[in-house]
Amino acid sequence: MKTVLVVEDSDTSRDITCHFLQQGGFRVLEAEDGTDALNILKARHVDLILTDIMMPNMDGWGLYRAVRSDKRYNLTPFVFLSVLDELDDQIKGLTLGVDDYITKPVTPPQLIARVNTGLMRSERLAKYFYRNPVTDLSTPRYFRERLTQEVARSKSSGHDLSLAVFGIGNYVDLVRAHADWFAESAARLSGQALHKQCRSFDIIADMGDGRFGVLLPNAPIDQAKAWADHVAASWNVSLIWPETQQQESVDIGYQCLLLSESDDANAAFEKLLASFDRKW
Repeated sequence: MKTVLVVEDSDTSRDITCHFLQQGGFRVLEAEDGTDALNILKARHVDLILTDIMMPNMDGWGLYRAVRSDKRYNLTPFVFLSVLDELDDQIKGLTLGVDDYITKPVTPPQLIARVNTGLMRSERLAKYFYRNPVTDLSTPRYFRERLTQEVARSKSSGHDLSLAVFGIGNYVDLVRAHADWFAESAARLSGQALHKQCRSFDIIADMGDGRFGVLLPNAPIDQAKAWADHVAASWNVSLIWPETQQQESVDIGYQCLLLSESDDANAAFEKLLASFDRKW
């Protein structure tokens, strides 16, 4: 279920828009103005931002500039839904780089279609990246390509190549006790923590569902295990559930494998990755 942040100072308009989106199968967060929206974005994962323009404290233009100044929202679709139907306003929004500009009144089917289009465009764009521009981690597709390349290189050079797969042990519990967006936030924090522990030439990717692959070139298996042991022993990742301010710890586990001696490194990686699959 995708999460849409609706930013609108009019209670009536906001309620109507939120109702349309909920009927369309979206999870909805609400903000009264741009300042309120930025506070929500600090604590919640949002897949698309749908905002009015004329609002107190911070209007839609100011919110757009603030959102786009933060690379975490590089791929987050931003859509204006406004009564300002003047051509100049629409051109201004599209010139700034907003993903869409919808004028009120809007029918429920039209609203749902435009939101879905924005989300699909963002998802298609993300597939072309080698590195996620939000997390700075490699994409799963690129990681698998590099795995094949690095195995060939290690076998021709005689240098060891090790693989470590990390998994958040309580990922499903975080989803069930709180929400999937909360578990995804835990995964982003974990990815950042792992990235800081890697060498500049290591290759790390977020493989989804709280799982991470790390390719360790020129690393014997003993060295890889010692490094992974250190990561697990020094692990201290947690986040706060915003509704109760309760702090939730993120558990981590790992397995290591020497890929340079594997007959089928890709199959070995997939098997290792599957060992961290979640039973939903």
